[in-house]
Amino acid sequence: MDDRTKTLAEAAGLAATAARFPADVEEALATLAKHKAALPRTSDPALEPTPAYQGPRA
Repeated sequence: MDDRTKTLAEAAGLAATAARFPADVEEALATLAKHKAALPRTSDPALEPTPAYQGPRA
């Protein structure tokens, strides 16, 4: 397991799980990266429907 994977697992509180099941943790991180890359992103904040910090207005 590389240092990046260890750091991410520790940050998520999964250090013990990563030690017991390193292949599963690496597979989960790969799946997360795949799904994250598939999300549409825009660099123009005006195109975002609602900022994350603000709820919808009535």
